[in-house]
Amino acid sequence: MATRAGESTLDDEARLFARHLVRREPEAALVARYGAACARLFPAEPEATDLALLAFVRAHPWSLGPLDAVLALRRPQSLLRARLLVMAAILETTPAHAADFLPRSVGMGRLAWRLPVLGLVAVAQVLVGAALYPFARGRA
Repeated sequence: MATRAGESTLDDEARLFARHLVRREPEAALVARYGAACARLFPAEPEATDLALLAFVRAHPWSLGPLDAVLALRRPQSLLRARLLVMAAILETTPAHAADFLPRSVGMGRLAWRLPVLGLVAVAQVLVGAALYPFARGRA
């Protein structure tokens, strides 16, 4: 059974991840669902590196995007990415947030502009994440 401090940490994580994914606060039921899912899916004690990364992201919410980008290349099975995916799945399967994950129709002109811009943003995220990673994982 998770301690109250552990539950509070998971609640904070759920809110942070939801704001990152859909740009708004999640409902209390979704926060609770995230905590229950994490308890069931990740029962083992996390590695020190994973704990350090999660603590860094909670302390510096702006770092979530860059660290997620670099972890996709460096440690795709990391706990941070796994938990972020859990929150994405919870949001995607909730009617109030499902539309946030559906494809949008975009014209060719806009697509021709957006693809290179999004590519540059992705590269920038990886570069910033690569610079942050040594600090975020701490001495683990």
